[in-house]
Amino acid sequence: MNEKIRTVLFTLAITAVFVFMVSGINSLLADKISANRTIARQKVILKLFGLLPADRQVDDTAIPALFAAETSPISFPSQPQYECYRPGRSSAKLFVIAFKGQGFWDNISGFIALNLDNNTISGLEFTQHGETPGLGGRISEPEFKARFAGKPFSTVRSDGLRLKMVAEGSAKNPDEVDGITGATGTSNAIEKIVNSTINNFLKLNEGGNNL
Repeated sequence: MNEKIRTVLFTLAITAVFVFMVSGINSLLADKISANRTIARQKVILKLFGLLPADRQVDDTAIPALFAAETSPISFPSQPQYECYRPGRSSAKLFVIAFKGQGFWDNISGFIALNLDNNTISGLEFTQHGETPGLGGRISEPEFKARFAGKPFSTVRSDGLRLKMVAEGSAKNPDEVDGITGATGTSNAIEKIVNSTINNFLKLNEGGNNL
């Protein structure tokens, strides 16, 4: 019996030591992890503004300063948590807006760039999702994200949508976007997220005439 007790106590002691070590490491790295996440988001926003082209190498340590100099946050009193940016050194009506919504499996989040000078989508990036690799997970592929570039959003369709996700390869009209074959749930989720994000921004921005 004593041997069993000693084994249990030893196991508990070892477990406590490892828990303490892991907690300590997480605590020490918490600030670094948070900073890296912030930089990753800033890089996405800068990319959507065209300030981080593929052929331009920028050290991560320089990203916060670049972000502060080149972007300007937009706030709306009715939605204080709303995340929206515009270029800091340009009069162009280009806005990058954060979005988050329910995907087929998990939340999908990211940023969308809207150009109010010509009422088209400039770009789309996803920062987090849990969609099925090879199916819904294809939303992370550049080819899929490029399907939204240049799409107009000023007109509301008869079905109440500004943009409609259709079967892959069947998009014919400007307000249609090719979905993903075999991932109807994810395609429908993206359709809902994109449309609701655009509608909410235009409502906050009084149809595009407030900023």
